Amino acid sequence: MEAPAIVIEGFTKRFGSRTAVSDLSLEVPRGSVLGLLGQNGAGKSTTIKTLLNLYRPTHGRLSVLGLDSVRQSVELRRRVGYLPEEPSCYRWMTVDEAVRFNAPFYPSWDRALADELLRKLELPRNRRLKELSRGMQAKVGLVLALAPRPEVLILDDPTSGLDAVVRREFLEAMIANVQAEGGTVLFSTHLLHEMERVADEVAILHHGRLLLRDSLESLKAATKKLRVVYPERVPERIELPGLLRVVRDTHQALITVGGYDGRVAEELRAGGAESVEAMDLSLEEIFVEAVQGQGGRA
Repeated sequence: MEAPAIVIEGFTKRFGSRTAVSDLSLEVPRGSVLGLLGQNGAGKSTTIKTLLNLYRPTHGRLSVLGLDSVRQSVELRRRVGYLPEEPSCYRWMTVDEAVRFNAPFYPSWDRALADELLRKLELPRNRRLKELSRGMQAKVGLVLALAPRPEVLILDDPTSGLDAVVRREFLEAMIANVQAEGGTVLFSTHLLHEMERVADEVAILHHGRLLLRDSLESLKAATKKLRVVYPERVPERIELPGLLRVVRDTHQALITVGGYDGRVAEELRAGGAESVEAMDLSLEEIFVEAVQGQGGRA
């Protein structure tokens, strides 16, 4: 069995007295697209930056392509494409200078691909980066991330400065380019409808801990919101396997469960429910229900 592209084992990161990530363990299979979800401050960027040795872990071990994030970070970065929310480049450089400056750092740099992306994204080669809009700077970041033909592409909310049409093309182009060559993608975004379109699997972080992890297909098939009506008052206590959240009214409860199957409805009827209606949820709705069920605000 092929080893995972990314392995995170018992990872904890503290900044002084604040714990940003706590005992996180997560694997990303090769060739897959994993979407990392969470509110601001959930630990997404901290995890991504620690994978690239931009932060040091307080505890635990992280590796990419079998390379330790701390001990082998130089070799690791040569094989990984990284695009943060705000790419950092020397802003006095022109687009062409930025591309030529980055190329020698990557043995696998593909000059023809870089030229193709510059043309396709209509980037002005002779304009200085500081003169470009945020969206155009994000496109430059895309070229720098994809031109090395990375085995793993790591994206930290890179589409926030783009309009809706460019954002869709941007995200799909990045992922298609890497997956066409059997690569792996780890990305976070606050735009959940975009993740729903491209992710194979999702992992939800909440207050620095892993709240939920599953394939997108399984998660949507097994997570349901149930409208449950009782002839008398809703019971004070409702216990179900996979219970995520309960919102009560006098005679009705909206119950969100993971791992839903027909037995859940049977249990509710056995507990006095008059009717049980199961409703499908989008990824965004699943995220909101899971986080609010933990006492968070989404």
